[in-house]
Amino acid sequence: MTESPKRPRILVMVSAGWFPPYLEEVAEQAKAGERPKVWLYDLPYDMTVLDQRFVTGPSRLRRAVYGRLPLPLAFAAEAFRVRRRYDAIFAWGAEASSLPLGLALRFTRRSKRTPLVGLYSWISSGNKARLLRLAWPGFKTLILPPTAQAEFATKRLKVPAERIVSPKWVVDTDFFNAEPATPPEDGTGDQDVAMICSAGREMRDFATLIAALDGTGLRCHIAGSLVAGMDDKWRAELGDRGERVGLPDGVTFGPLTPVEMRDLYARSRFVVLPLHPSDTDNGISCMIEAFAMGRTVICTRVEGQRDALVAGVNGVFVPAHDAAALRTEILDLIADPERAEKMGREARRLAETEFGMTRWVAALTEVIDAAVPGRHARGGGGVG
Repeated sequence: MTESPKRPRILVMVSAGWFPPYLEEVAEQAKAGERPKVWLYDLPYDMTVLDQRFVTGPSRLRRAVYGRLPLPLAFAAEAFRVRRRYDAIFAWGAEASSLPLGLALRFTRRSKRTPLVGLYSWISSGNKARLLRLAWPGFKTLILPPTAQAEFATKRLKVPAERIVSPKWVVDTDFFNAEPATPPEDGTGDQDVAMICSAGREMRDFATLIAALDGTGLRCHIAGSLVAGMDDKWRAELGDRGERVGLPDGVTFGPLTPVEMRDLYARSRFVVLPLHPSDTDNGISCMIEAFAMGRTVICTRVEGQRDALVAGVNGVFVPAHDAAALRTEILDLIADPERAEKMGREARRLAETEFGMTRWVAALTEVIDAAVPGRHARGGGGVG
């Protein structure tokens, strides 16, 4: 009887800003139906997550030293220290720690012995681009789902194209599922039910959406996300919870839990995603969640957001910072519910076929397997 090969040991680096709750706690919440699934735990590996608990076991002296460092640099130092215990290191974001690690692996000539795979969404901004220009030889592969970011890496940072893969992002189509959902509000029911909605955090242009809604009488809830320590642009424009802006009648503002957000999508005719211009796909999670719920999306046309929405098929683009154009599209789509429903059906189909969990896990497994020395030779590839 042939023994099955051992699962590769993978050290996972994630952003320190996520915790608490810790990832395994989030996964338990997902099992309880309180939030979308954590896809990380579907990867077929023996994984150790590097977080504030330092389960990798540094000495008391080393912990004391780490306590004097910025946490991301402490993570980078600890990952470098324990690298030989693992077959590969996988960075899920965590640019502040994984980019310094890439630098260390490059300049100590350890990158071939310690494969480092990074999954990033926005590497073109400021210091991250400057660091990656130096650090990319320390990486085995960069996973850059936004097409614009992959192009930036090859053209501006001179990363070889063979070191970059760009799978499409992922949404939990079981959690965000239109089938059991409450039907969209038809305008004759409870006035507390949102007719349209918006959500998110990074690079949101909620001010333009509010201006577009002013005087329309439409009901809309804006679920602006709040992250401790993050000074997002919309917070400067509106206040932390929109309290410095007089909201039009029918417009409400405030963060929601994942279950509440799912219910909001279900009760909305469609979703509006107002964005400030950027070269990455800000808002992609909100967009594909809406798609999974069978809701079409009105989105600001920006350079980075071009990998999911097909104009006139599953959504509509509008110019940036143009409240009049946004108002026109909103009112036109409200007046044509059949068109909104048709695009919503296509959006759900796209979510299932191009943004599903199984496809995403298979794509990442292929990348990490290729990074692990001898993985294919042992016959361990594929999704476990």
